[in-house]
Amino acid sequence: MIDRLINGFQALSYGSLLGLGLLFGIAAANYKALPFVSTLRILPAVLRLLKPRLPPWHRAVKAKIAAVTPPGVPFATAPALTSLAASPRLFRHQVTTSRAVAADLDINVHKSNSTFFADADIGRTRLLADLLSDGLAGLGPANFILAGAQCRFLREVRPYAAYDVSSRVLAWTDRSFYVVTYFLKPRAKLPFEIDVLGGPQALLSAADDGLRRKVYAVLVTKFVFKAGRATVAPEQILRASGLLVDDDGSNTDGGEKTTTGVGLPREGMLHGQNVDAAVKAGLEYVARCME
Repeated sequence: MIDRLINGFQALSYGSLLGLGLLFGIAAANYKALPFVSTLRILPAVLRLLKPRLPPWHRAVKAKIAAVTPPGVPFATAPALTSLAASPRLFRHQVTTSRAVAADLDINVHKSNSTFFADADIGRTRLLADLLSDGLAGLGPANFILAGAQCRFLREVRPYAAYDVSSRVLAWTDRSFYVVTYFLKPRAKLPFEIDVLGGPQALLSAADDGLRRKVYAVLVTKFVFKAGRATVAPEQILRASGLLVDDDGSNTDGGEKTTTGVGLPREGMLHGQNVDAAVKAGLEYVARCME
């Protein structure tokens, strides 16, 4: 079999070999546009979402969710929780690196605006799968539904330029959940005090011109959580996922209060005031660009 393939390859003319080389070159230069590439990039996130819903894991997830869900109150209508601290994972960025391949370019020979949404789709799905898989599986199970997206384009991305797609949780209300996706120059670092506590608007109006120039675009996505026809409060999903806890310095298992007195209710946790500031700044930006 191998001998036949070798003989067939040797029998090809120079023109055929040149054509094959050209074909492979075009495919390599446009790898993002090849069939099933996008599916393969998002597949790990899909599997991460499905795993807690399978029988071996689902019972343990349900038991964990029951411990943080108000008793006797349907999760879809549970009252909003107040005075909550957050795991540092809540506002952590999910970063992927990509390039503006030839298939991404528009008539002006830079990355087409429409392709920003495709890149963001992969990044935000990975983010939500990583953060919320257990909470979604235990409540319903519930799913996140895309309800809208708005992108602000700031600078062009030139052909084959590398860029980072960085997504994080932006804010939430009693019904809606928002994710922000930044398109950045490679390895750009966004200060927590500006990006999270000040929101995207603080980043875009920062006094540091070098920081602002690292941002190619800012995309905000709105989600709602659904379990059947019922809408699930985002705060319930976050609490069920272990990302929000009571801001009293106590563990969810009834442990003793261990407030540090330096803005962290216990080691590694974000104080409720910081969470409130981040959500408020995020909603202010949403009001500017989406409402």
